[in-house]
Amino acid sequence: MRRGGFTLVEVVMALLVLQAAALGVLGTLTLAQRTVHRAERLERAATRVEMLLDSLRSAPAEPDSGHWAAGDLRVRWWVEADGGVLVVATDDRGGGLVRARGAAARVPRRHP
Repeated sequence: MRRGGFTLVEVVMALLVLQAAALGVLGTLTLAQRTVHRAERLERAATRVEMLLDSLRSAPAEPDSGHWAAGDLRVRWWVEADGGVLVVATDDRGGGLVRARGAAARVPRRHP
């Protein structure tokens, strides 16, 4: 007659299945954390680029190029020959976050 309970093989198999599930959950959480961090960096970069384009549109005269840096965010901008403004935001590893081109309207082009 068989007694109630689990055999050692059944317990080991159950632990292996539980371990595989836990590793899957951990991997998903790690990926989610990286995605949230990248989204925060993108949001910061996009906000800074938008502020920069707004300030260039409203300023009476601005230099032809410039840069801004804070933490791991680097923003470079320059006025192109047609008067449009190109803005590029990167992280401290050189990874591109945002690349935007502003309209030429109200952005004066300085001539030497």
